[in-house]
Amino acid sequence: MKYCPHCKINIGGNHEKCPLCQNLLTGEGEKEHWPKIEDKYRKRHIAFKIVSFSVIAVCIINLAVDYLFLNIPHPTWSPIVVGWLLVSGWLLEFILRKHYNLLKTLFLSFVTVSLLSIFTETFIYLAWDVPFLGITPIYIIPILCSANMIANFVLSLVDKHFTDHSLIYMFLNMFAGVVPWLVILIINDGVPPIAWSICLVINGLAFFGLAIFRGRTVISEFKKRFHM
Repeated sequence: MKYCPHCKINIGGNHEKCPLCQNLLTGEGEKEHWPKIEDKYRKRHIAFKIVSFSVIAVCIINLAVDYLFLNIPHPTWSPIVVGWLLVSGWLLEFILRKHYNLLKTLFLSFVTVSLLSIFTETFIYLAWDVPFLGITPIYIIPILCSANMIANFVLSLVDKHFTDHSLIYMFLNMFAGVVPWLVILIINDGVPPIAWSICLVINGLAFFGLAIFRGRTVISEFKKRFHM
């Protein structure tokens, strides 16, 4: 047992310093009374800090180069880079911290990337004097929505946990895929672009697939969400 000459007390275990005064202990140590608890999240936490610092550093460097160091006329690019870096950092944060509501994260990623794509195309149109092609609303958003719905449907069939606790995000994804198709149909008074029509078909197949394979769970989810 170790001894603290300052506090005049014996200290059990194998500590190097007194827990009261932090002075060095004397004497022979002994086996720890309590098992050492390993911090499983320490490495993940350090990795998250490194990723956060790297993303912020690159953002600052881009802004500085774009607005401070280049004194010649040039197309501004830093807002686009900063936006995509922040979204990428958020996705890496999810991976490093291992959040488990995967369907929620997929839906939020779909919404975030869609909004960022619209911002990118609009910024290029306004700042770079490039014609607005509408690639994001016509192609990118329906493709992302379709891919997200396929991933949600597969996860809901593979793991019952997703169906029981995160089905609401699959319904939100269906809403995001069906409503724009109807709006485009009404406004244009014609058949919407092929990408949105494919997205509509995938959403319909996913809905009826859930109704067939997870019918009781779907009804239970509706009752829980709408307090029926």
